[in-house]
Amino acid sequence: MILARVKKEQITVSTGSIVYKVRVRKEFKISEKGLVALKSGKIHTSIYGSMCGVQLTIGKLYVLSGTINSLRAYVNACNMIEEWKHLTKRQRKGLKLMYKHGCSCKVKNCLYHRCNNSFKQRDSCVWNSTCETLDGICLRQANGSCMWNKNKMLTACRVRNGLVHGNSSVAAGNPHYHPSPPRLPLEP
Repeated sequence: MILARVKKEQITVSTGSIVYKVRVRKEFKISEKGLVALKSGKIHTSIYGSMCGVQLTIGKLYVLSGTINSLRAYVNACNMIEEWKHLTKRQRKGLKLMYKHGCSCKVKNCLYHRCNNSFKQRDSCVWNSTCETLDGICLRQANGSCMWNKNKMLTACRVRNGLVHGNSSVAAGNPHYHPSPPRLPLEP
């Protein structure tokens, strides 16, 4: 996950791709392959929304995550893509200070499909509502398992949305729960 400003956009219709030239301002979590891929300052995506391509705005500062393929950095609509100015204070604090402590934990995305308790694993947190998006931090606990760090805002959001703590299938089965699109997944 990086913080980067978009400097330039190059569209290549023949390959169906957009290459964004970016200036990486901060690296929050990045692999060795990611470091190598981003030395060029280029991020690739599909030109087509139907292929999960994304549109970034030149001059804007984004928090981005993505994948590395053949030493090229790629982003798509399923990745973490959010303008820095739209992050909550808690999300900014998480990126700067807290999320790095959860790097050994994974986040299982159950926002738009039913997940049952079999998806809960010792090394993961189940992401099933925007409550986790806005107010959660997945951290390894003293007993070695990963879980959402408890805080007042997360608890209040879950109560407001009728979610039962720890039950990953509640959001999918709750007719009153309608998730908004994810703003920032919570894995470091």
